[in-house]
Amino acid sequence: MLLVGALALVAGVALGKGGPKPPPPPPSGHLNVILFIGDGMGPNHLEVARQLNGGALMIDGILWGGKGTLDTTSLGDVVTDSAAGGTALATGQETWNNWVSMGPNAAGDIVSFPTALERAEATGKATGLITDLELSDATPAVFAAHVRDRDLGEDITRQMAAHGIEVLFSGDWSESSLLGTPDVTSLTQLNPYLAGTTPWPTKMHGIFGNTTLAYNIDREEEGVLRTQPTLPQLTQAAIGVLSQDPDGFFVMIEDGSNDWGGHSRDSAWVGAEIRELDQAVTYAYEWAKARPTQDTLIIVEADHETGGLIVGSTTKYALIAKQKASTEWMWGLISAGKMTVEKTLATYAAIKVTAAEKALILQNGEMGISDVLAARFGVKWGWSGTDEGDHTATPVPVMAWGPGASAFNIPGLDNEVSGRALLDAVSH
Repeated sequence: MLLVGALALVAGVALGKGGPKPPPPPPSGHLNVILFIGDGMGPNHLEVARQLNGGALMIDGILWGGKGTLDTTSLGDVVTDSAAGGTALATGQETWNNWVSMGPNAAGDIVSFPTALERAEATGKATGLITDLELSDATPAVFAAHVRDRDLGEDITRQMAAHGIEVLFSGDWSESSLLGTPDVTSLTQLNPYLAGTTPWPTKMHGIFGNTTLAYNIDREEEGVLRTQPTLPQLTQAAIGVLSQDPDGFFVMIEDGSNDWGGHSRDSAWVGAEIRELDQAVTYAYEWAKARPTQDTLIIVEADHETGGLIVGSTTKYALIAKQKASTEWMWGLISAGKMTVEKTLATYAAIKVTAAEKALILQNGEMGISDVLAARFGVKWGWSGTDEGDHTATPVPVMAWGPGASAFNIPGLDNEVSGRALLDAVSH
């Protein structure tokens, strides 16, 4: 596992120091903090997205005031899960896998760790949580709940509801009745606000899917292009609502589906997700840059890497770009008898499968498709056969722009150190 992480880091993009030293927070003390988390986003996930985007992402053009890598180990484990990894980013404290913003203090007692969202609320800021997964999923949970098991969805949702968070957007809410009736449930309802014809309210909650938002690569096949908002649109909506608070705001925006693409060992899927995240970050950056005073800190980071993805000089990005649906979608058609293996791969991956490749797919299901595509595309994953990809110890990227960005300008930064820098930022 450590070898996979090391190889992935070497083969990925170089992430080091860069960018000018930013000015201190504005004298008013009302700092906006926008945190983007690419769940499972390793350096090679970024590189696939970069190459699918023509060789550069829009965020590559940002002069980041802080840029480096994060170590993602959890308490007692080399490889973290999203609960422990997210806890470190949200609280500046290490904990065990599956635990949500709770763990041992210096004396060994089990305590709840104050989160960045709670710190922001204490300073009078408006707050928001956005995810393309369920709202009670581990990453949003660590900012607004304290439980010993990430699967305690009802407890997590009840604690979230008690905060009075101004913006909540997700695919669905576990035990959604605890959060009340959502204000918006479709892109159609959101469009008047996005277009500027209807003024933003001071609070907005939205559910936009049965469980999750459609994966970016599957939006056309799912038929949601005109009905379901994208992550950049939800970013615009969150900023529109939260920026009305004169005391500033804090919002966490998660691209959680990238993690699922890594578990499926699907390079086209993760590339599509990171490109969407790139668009969301760019919207926030353009908004912040246009402000009359520099009062907004933007942070982009990951909780861990998923899949052990390795790309290099033999990777065929032109072939990856031809894939038009996720491996999950393709296997769903095959397993349901709606389309043959040959027809599915020709339609959605533009390849003519051999007899051996067909046999592999029928034997190993979705993971068989993953192995066939990986071989065709010239990419490698840390797992093969029937095994899904899993989390690795690969260091992950962190980037920051705006007041206080220099706190993130340390190569090899521990994830809990990043969390402590976040806590300090939301206190201004």
